[in-house]
Amino acid sequence: MDKKQKAKNRFLDNIPHTLSGSKALKIFESSKQGLENGEAQKRLEKYGKNELDQNKKTNKFVLFLKQFCDLMIVILFVAAIVSAVVALVQKNYSDLIDVAIILGIVFLNAVIGFVQENKAESSLEKLKKISEPYVKVVRDGQVTKILKTEVVVGDIILLEVGDIACADILLLEANSLKCNESHLTGESEEVLKLCDITKPKDTPLAERNNIVFANSSITYGRGLGLVVRTGMDTEIGKIATLLTKEKKEQTPLQSKLGFLGKFLTFSILIIAVVIFVLSIAIDPSHDFVKPLLLAIAIAVAAIPESLPSVITIIMALGTNRLAKKNAIIKKLHAVETLGSCQIICSDKTGTLTQNKMKVEGAFCDGKLLEGDKLIDTKNNKHFLNSLALCNDCITKSDKILGDPTEVALVEFVAGLGMSKQNFEQKYIRVAELPFDSNRKLMTTYNQIEKEVMAYTKGAPDILISRCSKILKDEKISKLDETEKQEIEKLISKMASKGLRTLAFAYKKHTSEKYELENENELIFLGFVAMRDPPRETTNDAVRVCKNSGMKPIMITGDHAITAKAIAKEVGIWESDSLLLTGKELDALTDAQYRKIINRVSVYARVSPEHKVRIVNMWKSFGKVVAMTGDGVNDAPSIKAADIGIGMGQGGTEVTKEVADMVLTDDNFSTIIIAVKEGRRIYHNIQKVIQFLLGTNFVEVASILIATIFYPQLVFLLPLQILFINMITDSLPAIALSVEEAEPDIMNEKPRSKTENIFGGGMWQKMVVQMIYQTILVVLTFVITYNLTQNNTLATTFAFVTLSLSQLFHIINVKSSQTIFRKHGLKNTLMWVSIILGLLLNVVVVSIPQVAGVFGLVPLLWWQWLVVVGLSLTIIPIMEVYKFIVKKIKKSKQNKN
Repeated sequence: MDKKQKAKNRFLDNIPHTLSGSKALKIFESSKQGLENGEAQKRLEKYGKNELDQNKKTNKFVLFLKQFCDLMIVILFVAAIVSAVVALVQKNYSDLIDVAIILGIVFLNAVIGFVQENKAESSLEKLKKISEPYVKVVRDGQVTKILKTEVVVGDIILLEVGDIACADILLLEANSLKCNESHLTGESEEVLKLCDITKPKDTPLAERNNIVFANSSITYGRGLGLVVRTGMDTEIGKIATLLTKEKKEQTPLQSKLGFLGKFLTFSILIIAVVIFVLSIAIDPSHDFVKPLLLAIAIAVAAIPESLPSVITIIMALGTNRLAKKNAIIKKLHAVETLGSCQIICSDKTGTLTQNKMKVEGAFCDGKLLEGDKLIDTKNNKHFLNSLALCNDCITKSDKILGDPTEVALVEFVAGLGMSKQNFEQKYIRVAELPFDSNRKLMTTYNQIEKEVMAYTKGAPDILISRCSKILKDEKISKLDETEKQEIEKLISKMASKGLRTLAFAYKKHTSEKYELENENELIFLGFVAMRDPPRETTNDAVRVCKNSGMKPIMITGDHAITAKAIAKEVGIWESDSLLLTGKELDALTDAQYRKIINRVSVYARVSPEHKVRIVNMWKSFGKVVAMTGDGVNDAPSIKAADIGIGMGQGGTEVTKEVADMVLTDDNFSTIIIAVKEGRRIYHNIQKVIQFLLGTNFVEVASILIATIFYPQLVFLLPLQILFINMITDSLPAIALSVEEAEPDIMNEKPRSKTENIFGGGMWQKMVVQMIYQTILVVLTFVITYNLTQNNTLATTFAFVTLSLSQLFHIINVKSSQTIFRKHGLKNTLMWVSIILGLLLNVVVVSIPQVAGVFGLVPLLWWQWLVVVGLSLTIIPIMEVYKFIVKKIKKSKQNKN
């Protein structure tokens, strides 16, 4: 609507689908001659334009500033300030480089986040672009074209093939009118629309066949209708309203990193204060500058400056990997969320299925043919003639265009080696009786050599009642009631499988007239059974979902029988599964729904509101929910889900904009690839956190112990701590970020949304590693000092041992499995980081001038062997720990 608030539309109190055409014209103060232009203009000014409201766009500068509000970013700012204070107090201005590096990391992280978030949610803008800009209306008794936005309630709209409905329209006239409204209802089939009927108030959206909904495309026939809802009051407008109401929550990882940031902040402050106070208390003769610098250095050591940027790098690398595998990630954190996915709510049409009708079976020559046996239909010339000739499809640029049901028939015939064009060229149509919704039949008359043949197709129950004979093996025989009943049983059998049936008949035309009376005493040819088949990869994808501990759920606007049949075929349906329709879901209270939700595998005949309720109910259990879809009707639930997945090929633009991830191949199995990548990313993030926090807290613990027990000695200087952080907090962490997935990663159960980021045994590993490294470094310092009485040499030994043991520890962290497995040591970047770290240590310690700046002394060759040997002991220690943990897990599994 316009920016100014419009008055409430007084026509909204009426429920359109409950009204007859004549009554609606009176209520909406209109007629088949249309509104007068003056009245239409008044309504336009009073109630607003026929358009969807727009979201308020966030100022780009504000969006950029928001990137600095993350707590980890705040911690980095604190680290920068601390580094600056240390440098200025010591008048060591070269250390301001550290400040520049930290601020550079902050800015880089903000830029990456801004670029991602700047792809603002333009869902409503995309919704507006779906419709045609001009429509045909009747104004003052004349047909005219006006802008879609100028249509008002009470306008009379002409509907023809190819049109897209500009508003919700109550039909006044309908001539074989069919609409495709799958974008709204999820129906895979075209919907036959009728006039002069009324529907009960509680009729589901998909069954209101007297209404043509906004954005539905007209695929067949023509009609005349009364505009009863415009803009945000249409069914598509209600979806737009839902989009504005739904707010995205933080992803599990964002929440956990937020907690980690708070934990680090308070821990670092407490530790820094404790060390400062202890230093003063132990040696009151010193001024407060030295203890203050030491406390600040501890704070710098504890802060993993590279953590936010490394996590961003991990996410970015993951999105690049997925882009090559047909999954486009729009928001970095979304790919990690997939790794914790527990529920996948999937739309049926176009997601699990191909959104394309296909002939699956046929009754011909008195036999039911399925699978490979369908080739036998070639033996019945008239049966194939009826499929190809009683058909209004057209071929354009090698594409078959028309009603999906008729397209399926033509494609079936083409699969047998015969094209519709050849049929039409050989057997010219001389007349036709178009499909009519009342008689549910269509007949074409074609010249077959010197005779005219009438081919009729239609609803099986109607057509069979018009037949008196049947064609079998090129022989015509009587069709008695017993045989009719047998055929009807076969049709019911096909319907129970979720297949749609269409019957065919023929007879020689001998009359000079082409009249409806001719559609009697027909010769029955048979019927075909069609469906929208599953994608070839869907079954495997569903099986992997279940093996990985995820629950796949089908949510569709289609019929319950069809939905259940597809669910069984793809493996979603289980022996104890339940199916709920939209009506049944409405009848349940939240308490009742919560009791059975775990058993519900299929939802049918649902509306957009139902989908949102399903997603939110699962989320109320603390589950991480993914929602896939391609139509506008899926958009609200996609946005409500923890991870929204849109389809890139068959999906609408609004769905793609709302989604966190878009599948460029519309393949359900691509989701499994993304889930695996998400799990790999989360594991790698855990490894980075384990490595950075573990090594940084070894520094803190070592300094704390040395300060308490050896206050008279210099253990580590602030500059030495910063150097160790530089070589261990950057490249090694990035090396962990590119680690390949664990071999058994898809056999794990999805982690809970509430699971601590240190879960999965991570904190135990950290404790073991921290205790051992702390003891190792402190003992190395103490023993060296006691043997040599040389404080600087002891500091050098402790410095190199701490630095190298952290570098070697990356070998342990890279995998939860032993390093002796195949490819256990495969990671080129890991070896680069270790070798580079070794070289930098050699440079800092071995060159006297550099060593002097860092407060170190050069080591002899045998001393290097000692510190390298001591540092390497972290590898066997952690390997033994992994072996013990593996044995304990195996023992527990055997007991269970």
